[in-house]
Amino acid sequence: MTFDKAYRGARPRSGAIELDERRWRAAEHMYTEEPLDAVPSEQIRSSSKGRPWHGMSLWHQLAGNDDLYIPAAGKHCIIVRRGPSTGLMQRHGSATHVSQWNTGEIVLLPERTPSFWRTELDRDNIHLDLSPLWLERVQEGEGRAVALRSCFGAKDPLLSRMVHMLMLSLDDNSSMQPRFAEGIATSVAVHLLEHYRDSDPQTERIALLSARQLKRVEDLVESQMDEAVPLEAMAAQTGLSVFHFSRCFKATSGETPHQFVLNRRLDRAKTLLLDSQRSVAEVAAAIGFSTPSHFAQAFKRRWGATPGQFRRDH
Repeated sequence: MTFDKAYRGARPRSGAIELDERRWRAAEHMYTEEPLDAVPSEQIRSSSKGRPWHGMSLWHQLAGNDDLYIPAAGKHCIIVRRGPSTGLMQRHGSATHVSQWNTGEIVLLPERTPSFWRTELDRDNIHLDLSPLWLERVQEGEGRAVALRSCFGAKDPLLSRMVHMLMLSLDDNSSMQPRFAEGIATSVAVHLLEHYRDSDPQTERIALLSARQLKRVEDLVESQMDEAVPLEAMAAQTGLSVFHFSRCFKATSGETPHQFVLNRRLDRAKTLLLDSQRSVAEVAAAIGFSTPSHFAQAFKRRWGATPGQFRRDH
């Protein structure tokens, strides 16, 4: 059966997919620590190899639509569709799926899961590969094994934005410090545990932070406005693990810790633009942005205008 016949008019579904059984068996019996190493090098447009991003790899795949058989790997793989929407046939381990993969949507392939990929259009995807050690780190004290479930395509704007933020850093060769990547990796790990954990469904009441705990976190962020504030440091102010702190903080404030820190910085930026003579570049540095371009994009998303436009209009 051709892709066109199998996909056209079909809703997302599970079912049999015709594979080259020899190639699939080979993928099942192979293992690679880095998913990047399982893809032909000519398909890799850019990657974070050589950067001090420990336990995390980012790469941009640009290639035709030939079938791919990928062996199990030692990292959880988040793949964001960058190109136009395409039909997609996948197999993750024993699970198969046929669906439309839309621009910006994510696919999640858990560690140690062989996979098969067949797309209707050429591949233009961003890959973020995350070590399982990051998930174990943020759920310290729980004593439960960490396992994620496959996701065959979903709208997840927050996760997609974090991946694109890393891609932007890679494209303009900025944010080289390890702490930048570690902050994103921690945020991604918390998000994966909260939304993609493979566990029995349970109704769990999430406790709220006390006013004192929340104030201590706010004071910490205000005191370190010009540098990265690690999730671990914020969690330490409340006496909770990173994972539990992140969930409790969001339940209390309505924002993730990452969103909270970013919004407080952009609030400060607005004040500096209006009440000081600092240049846009100086304001960006004062609130911890590595480049004016990163700052301008984030500011526009928050306030609807670039820093220069905002200053002129006000």
